Amino acid sequence: MRMMASMHVNGKVSSASHGKVCGLAGGSLARRSVREAAARPTSSGARRVVRVNADAKNAVVKPINGDPYIGMLETPVTSAPIVAAFLSNLPAYRSGVSPLLRGVEIGLTHGFFLVGPFIKLGPLRNAAGNTPEVAGCLGGAGLVIILTLGLTIYGAASFQSEDPDALGVKTLTGRSIPKDPLQSKDGWNSFASGFLIGGLSGVAYAYLCTQLLPYY
Repeated sequence: MRMMASMHVNGKVSSASHGKVCGLAGGSLARRSVREAAARPTSSGARRVVRVNADAKNAVVKPINGDPYIGMLETPVTSAPIVAAFLSNLPAYRSGVSPLLRGVEIGLTHGFFLVGPFIKLGPLRNAAGNTPEVAGCLGGAGLVIILTLGLTIYGAASFQSEDPDALGVKTLTGRSIPKDPLQSKDGWNSFASGFLIGGLSGVAYAYLCTQLLPYY
């Protein structure tokens, strides 16, 4: 009986030790296979790495200056030198010109070209005499007044509070960058006034062109 008990205990010990050895061996084999799988690059992983590198190298649309927090994208169109020079020469971005003159220039252009659709596509386009021209010019003048009212409302809403003690914009060296006069309440009011004057002047010039040009 004692011999059978010792044999039974020895059998349990040997089976337990055998199980531990098998478990250790299986764990080491599993870890080895995981390491080999991680070290061995798969074809799909290689394609993924190549695709990511290609996208980063050949990115067409990307954040401006590489900073995604600015909230503006840089494209081949917006970052082209010719486009930047063209936008810099527009009246709205000429910081060296007073807001009043900028408004007059923009108003002249809009007032002159707004009259044409009213004359040619308006409800009185087939009326006799110079009725289409008069009605079209009156419609263009009314639209200029509506646009001026919109500019005034925008300025009143955008420039409600201006802190005279604000630090403004500075460079990394501490040099102050002068603020555009247009980006202020008084500057925007001057711009809207110039737009109204220029727009009505453009409408009047367009009417004179319709009455004096022989090939109209």
